[in-house]
Amino acid sequence: MNNSIINIVYCTDSNYLEHVGVSITSIILNNKSNNIHFHIFLYDVSDEEKNKLKEINSAITLYSIPIDELNKYIEIKNEKVKHINRSMYIRLSVPRLLPDYIDKFIYLDADILCFGDISPVLNINIDSVVCAVTADSLNDDNLLANANRLSLGNKKYFNSGFLYINTQNWKKFDIENKANQTLLSPENYNLIYPDQDALNIVLQERVVFVDVKWNYLFTWMNEKEKESFFHHKKSLPYFVHFTGPRKIWYQEHTGIAQNIYCFYKHFTPWANCNLKSYKPKMRVNDYRIYAKSSFKEKKFINGMKYYTLYLIYKLR
Repeated sequence: MNNSIINIVYCTDSNYLEHVGVSITSIILNNKSNNIHFHIFLYDVSDEEKNKLKEINSAITLYSIPIDELNKYIEIKNEKVKHINRSMYIRLSVPRLLPDYIDKFIYLDADILCFGDISPVLNINIDSVVCAVTADSLNDDNLLANANRLSLGNKKYFNSGFLYINTQNWKKFDIENKANQTLLSPENYNLIYPDQDALNIVLQERVVFVDVKWNYLFTWMNEKEKESFFHHKKSLPYFVHFTGPRKIWYQEHTGIAQNIYCFYKHFTPWANCNLKSYKPKMRVNDYRIYAKSSFKEKKFINGMKYYTLYLIYKLR
């Protein structure tokens, strides 16, 4: 047993609370020998929902974020990432709001599931940097394109869904304020991935890149890999990050990944809640993707229906 405490942080509102509960449960069930404490920063969450979260494990501390803490971000709008909400900005203030004795912690997005023992994180040396990060792509050209888009000196670009943060260094280098200045400057309203872009700009010389097994993106897999990937237990990453708007927790997005999500959900207070439909959230491009998927599955009527809707909405 590893006695060192691994502190893990999530930031959420009521929309993602259930998914945080499932993510936490996946970590607990894969780390029974580790000493893990969860810190959940919340806003716009009812007492009833907070109690559900606390039912999962005694090693969960809840922090309520005043809405004023987030109101400064209200003007940040982005058409390309509508599925991201303001709770993501809470992470910028976490090092300031956590108790002082927590010198290091893992920050995770809500759409991440754990697939193994995460105690090796304690071997990652972040004493001389602000945080450990993982690449946003397996393709060097993609990384370079994003680095060039933001004029990053180190020519690397990370995904901010997993961050292993040195709390004191974050505060020492004033990362919260610098990221906020980048986010809230009018000329930077066109950042494609607002806080992720801002963190890449501010942290570019103060990070260490670690193995993508700490934050393996689901969107890196093709449809065939999405079904076979999870059968290879020995090569599974520590965390799989279910990026993009078409989440595994929507009933339409069936497959082994959704089955795994439902397995962990079964051990949470949301076990009896049905999966919601993605249809009310569909964007123009989703109809094209649904059409392509339907044609692949030889569901031609569905494919034609989705493609027709795609053309209608595209031409509006």
